[in-house]
Amino acid sequence: MQKIDDQPVYSATDLVGFLACEHLTELDRAALLDLVERPVGDDLELDVLRRRGEQHEQKYLAELAAEGRSVVTITRDASPELTPGEQLRAAADETRRAMEAGADVIYQATFFDGRWRGHADFLLRVPSPERESLLGPYHYEVADTKLARHVKAGAVLQICVYTDLLTAVQGLEPAWLHVVLGGSAGGKRSLRVADYMAYYRSVKARFDAAVGDAAPPAAYPSAHTYPDPVEHCEVCRWAVLCKQRRRDDDHLSLVAGISRRQRQGFVGRGVETLAALAVLPLPLVPSLDGSSASAVERVRDQARIQLTGRERNAVISEFLDLENVPEPGTGLAGLPPPSPGDLFFDIEGDPFAADDGLDYLFGVMDVDGTWHALWSRDPTSEFNLDGEKAAFEAVVDLFSARMWTYPEAHIYHFAPYEPTALKRLMGRHATRENEVDRLLRGGALVDLHRVVKQSIRASVESYGIKSLEPLYGFTREIDLRDAGSSIVAFEQWLQLGEGERPAADHLARIEAYNRDDVVSNRRLRDWLEERRDELAEVLGSPIPRPGPRDPEPSPGLNERQQEVADLAERLAGDVPEEGRTPDQQARWLLAQLLSWHRREKKSAWWLFFHLKDEMTDAERIEAGEPIAGLEYEGVVEETPHSRVHRYRFPLQDYD
Repeated sequence: MQKIDDQPVYSATDLVGFLACEHLTELDRAALLDLVERPVGDDLELDVLRRRGEQHEQKYLAELAAEGRSVVTITRDASPELTPGEQLRAAADETRRAMEAGADVIYQATFFDGRWRGHADFLLRVPSPERESLLGPYHYEVADTKLARHVKAGAVLQICVYTDLLTAVQGLEPAWLHVVLGGSAGGKRSLRVADYMAYYRSVKARFDAAVGDAAPPAAYPSAHTYPDPVEHCEVCRWAVLCKQRRRDDDHLSLVAGISRRQRQGFVGRGVETLAALAVLPLPLVPSLDGSSASAVERVRDQARIQLTGRERNAVISEFLDLENVPEPGTGLAGLPPPSPGDLFFDIEGDPFAADDGLDYLFGVMDVDGTWHALWSRDPTSEFNLDGEKAAFEAVVDLFSARMWTYPEAHIYHFAPYEPTALKRLMGRHATRENEVDRLLRGGALVDLHRVVKQSIRASVESYGIKSLEPLYGFTREIDLRDAGSSIVAFEQWLQLGEGERPAADHLARIEAYNRDDVVSNRRLRDWLEERRDELAEVLGSPIPRPGPRDPEPSPGLNERQQEVADLAERLAGDVPEEGRTPDQQARWLLAQLLSWHRREKKSAWWLFFHLKDEMTDAERIEAGEPIAGLEYEGVVEETPHSRVHRYRFPLQDYD
């Protein structure tokens, strides 16, 4: 949103931003009138996204040129003697001339109708002798490059803006729009324009009503919108300002774990601040729509302890339940007994590297402090998928050897990323499948985040490990304010020339940051063990440990796997890694397909056992997938051939 020729001009970004957060639109309107200064500054993570996006765009441009298509690039003249409006009109005129000349591809096409501007990545010429446009027996369709691995609604809406402006120029609405996705399996996705234009016109009408002459006057702060946190905050220039306003207002979003729907429900009851929620009498009558009584109690108690911590100027904690022994396998009852063979584990990854992302550092620490840093580098010291495969195999081999020497040992991590990454890498590289399955079946991986969330309530605004560290007195060697993002540091290292890399300290800082994470996991585990003893003393009853789990597959499954492995070896044992003949490639592919269905079913079984073994009843009730809390009422009808059982379903406990 900007002023051109003293008139507001809007873009596709403004429309997408409005759909994500109407408060963003109000802030931009206020900035347009100089009521507030638009934030400017460097965001290193967004810079990474922009650079990767430009690389993806250039890659697609090269592909189009390689197909023999003629390409015209539209340049935006930034000469100081031209006003912004003159620059836009010149680029739009250049785009129109390229369209009239019939270029196969128009790169960086520009449109401007005096109120809306658009900058499409690509216009692709399409022959249409049966549907002549103002240009002749052809017209253009919009293609935009996106780093995402799948088509997102915001991308489609953005392209609809360009399509609308394009239609006005060529006098014909194109049949298709195209999204060129990122990743190795990206490619071009084509969508029917007619399927989306009605929705686009609806959103645009709402936007016009919000910014047009009939809209309330722009003001700062806005009187009719509020900066509720949304997903778009992660990439919004106004995020810092909005966070400060929420903090100044003691907004309900500061309560850890509270949902947007719960916030709206509490506001409807006149409860608008964390402090007010902290002293809210329960139960609520009538109940809060969409939340069970236990869920309301959970967020009220979370607000209470955060308020207490604020008043004491300290991070404090308490047990979630001081009356009942934890359910087996959950909370503090999910902590296995410490072993001298225990390991602590953390991964650093870059979602933008190597097309599909790269897990580039696997950090592991022994109980005695021995440190293992396994980097995803190939023999030439380049970070790539070959190096990732080797590092993945090395870390799984380390785990397997440790479990062999210490069958009672476990691998501690924080949050689900590490086991999720092991599963993904197992599938990506088609290696160490049996070893990873043994770790999962044997319950070797212990998520400390789950233990905390199921047992401890803390005066923190989020249950990330860095927020919890004051509880166990851990101080990092790398100051978080100085460390920045490990992704940014890794991307910066990748951009260095070969001569600059030896003297650079990026990788050393990343390793130190990763080591801090691993040491923090160790300290958290020890602190939770102390809390476990404390809870047992309060309850006057021992807290159970999870029982041993057999890591071996069932005999039938083991036999079947061996048969498949033997057949795969017969099919593709002699197939080389590179330079395959068509026959060898066919045999290799057939060998991989032998286990395809079993691999595809794994994710469903992983979810099943997560819901069954790793969640409490309260968590199952609040989760979307399972049905929980059913109460058996007995047999209600019986015949010689059938019996009908009745269960009571506590609907009031479900969203």
